[in-house]
Amino acid sequence: MEKLIEKADFKQKRHLLDRPFVYKLGIGSIGFFPTWLSYGFAEKIAALSYIFCSQARENVKKNLRNVFPKISNKELSSMALRTFKNYSNFLVDYGRFSSLDRESMFKVIKYINGEENIRKSIKKNKGIILLTGHLGNWELGGMYFGKQNIKINVLTFRDEMANIHDIRTRYRKFHNIDTIAVGESPFSSIEIINALQRNEVVALLVDRYGKTGGMAVKFFGKPAYFPLGPVILAKISGAPIIPAFVVKVDKKSFRVIVEKPIEVPSNIGKEIGPYLQKIVNVFEKVIREYPDQWYNFAPI
Repeated sequence: MEKLIEKADFKQKRHLLDRPFVYKLGIGSIGFFPTWLSYGFAEKIAALSYIFCSQARENVKKNLRNVFPKISNKELSSMALRTFKNYSNFLVDYGRFSSLDRESMFKVIKYINGEENIRKSIKKNKGIILLTGHLGNWELGGMYFGKQNIKINVLTFRDEMANIHDIRTRYRKFHNIDTIAVGESPFSSIEIINALQRNEVVALLVDRYGKTGGMAVKFFGKPAYFPLGPVILAKISGAPIIPAFVVKVDKKSFRVIVEKPIEVPSNIGKEIGPYLQKIVNVFEKVIREYPDQWYNFAPI
């Protein structure tokens, strides 16, 4: 069977906040400090990262400029700095939620938009292809569905830093989330199909990609590559594609956003570009609403 999901063909230089010791520090020590103190410390580290990690800073500003071409340079810099700070708070939350139980989960997720789209789709017994991006708290989204007895399988490429990959895998397993490492085995595509046939959810981050296995579509008015794999998978399996996001509303609460399912007919032939564009259009809408929670430190 051909590979349904291929690894992106670009490499990204890691910034200060995206290194193994930061993840270990967050998971291992955050629970010992008051939340306000953890956020305050994390934001100071983020400010330093913004100053000294020039490549990541310029990438973020470039991506945000594509979203808002008419804002001033001052507004752009301010938004980029907030993005760094919000990402550092995401890492704090990553540590806070490492042992979150069901009751506590529903205390932090106070707003849910479109949950019926998941419920209706799961009743079709075809599984769900859930697509999200590096926006808000994507890990919390998997935890949320896992705590509701909806089996989640996260498709991931092995991180260039194996320590981070292993940390994330253990973290997800604790919350009833399985990880399928794409590209490591010729049988990974079979694992994905089997998961859908069991009426489970397969989830994938799709907003960092390259030419390999991708197609250029309009993204904020400019061509950008997004993976064809999810659309092909939907065509083969009959599973609906659902874009979904978890965004932070304030320091204490989150909103789950589940968009309407996108159905891909099995008889469409090779004309799959319009379906990929539908997905990207949804991403544009949510990114415009929460731009400083779009943690894409690589150029798009």
